[in-house]
Amino acid sequence: MLFQKYVNPQYYENLRRFKYSGQNLSILYNWILGDLAQWVVDQLPKTVAPNLITITGFCNLLTSFALIFILNPMFDLDLPQWASLYIAWTIFVYQTLDNADGKQARRTKQSTALGMLMDHGSDCTATWISGLLYMNAFKVAFTPFNMLTAIGVSFLGFYFGVYCQQHTGVFQLGVINGVDEGLPILQLFFLITAVKSSQFWLNEIQLTNTISIQYNTVLLVITITASIVTIIQFCYPVFKKMNWNILKILQSLSLPITLMITIISLIYLSPTNVLSKWFHIYVLTIGLQWSKMINLWQLAIITKETFSQYSFTWALTLGSIMLNLISQFLTSDGLCYFDEVKLIFILLAFSILSYLYCVTSIVRELCEILDIYAFSIKYPQ
Repeated sequence: MLFQKYVNPQYYENLRRFKYSGQNLSILYNWILGDLAQWVVDQLPKTVAPNLITITGFCNLLTSFALIFILNPMFDLDLPQWASLYIAWTIFVYQTLDNADGKQARRTKQSTALGMLMDHGSDCTATWISGLLYMNAFKVAFTPFNMLTAIGVSFLGFYFGVYCQQHTGVFQLGVINGVDEGLPILQLFFLITAVKSSQFWLNEIQLTNTISIQYNTVLLVITITASIVTIIQFCYPVFKKMNWNILKILQSLSLPITLMITIISLIYLSPTNVLSKWFHIYVLTIGLQWSKMINLWQLAIITKETFSQYSFTWALTLGSIMLNLISQFLTSDGLCYFDEVKLIFILLAFSILSYLYCVTSIVRELCEILDIYAFSIKYPQ
């Protein structure tokens, strides 16, 4: 069988009956961004499928991702100023279309489980893509603190949104959140880079005679603060529901715990300090597996199936990295048994194939179950 089946037949009816429950309390969204998205929708014919809007916005962002790997594949050069302007534009388009797809779905009466899955699946991947765009353009060095910050911001923010949705039944964005307020701020930073160049972020603010701080460090502080606020908003209702039971909370967070253990191990145990040069490739490799896991989690929420925070491909990817790190203690030269760079590129190829296979299989399966087309409207209403 070419495509894997991800939904048990006994849950088909849950899939058909699914109704998305979300709430956006954002000041910026409710005053500006929502109206902008509605204006875009009003210009579109009712024949445009909501999922087509979703995938257009996501592919638009992917062009920026491809651009940075063409212009600065090792993340050690300055991006041309026009590239920063283009990235700002693609993030703006992505955010606007991301807000518009749901409005078009309600307008055309085409709200489906597939629509939510494609929307949130794109958002999950877009968060860590934006993190790499951020590090590339703003000259953020691959230091332990910066790398842990990048992983925390790029991976955990959206994870806790889904975490909250699973335990409360609602995907809720707060009054000030990392999506609706965070992305426009990020766009502003890219516009500044387009005017001033990437070198601008290496300038320093002199705090005292002996202490100074780079502009890009100030950006990191702003980013960390916004992410912490967003994560707290997601976690508080869940932890409260769990009666603040530490063991229960830790058990529910096994996926991010395994992620952070792997990254910390790479930072401090790699004999070649591999992340100092190849961090972005590790993010891309693990990010694709992470996005796959979040997609499967979202599918389980929709169908009300039991979700395991482990999968064969997730375990294989992280397990290969960890076992290779451990192998250094068994070799005579103190190096890992397999070359760390070659291993991560092999795992990257595996992650790309695994992610694409999972996504295409789920889309195909849901289209069959729901009797819909993915990117066009089968039954106009």
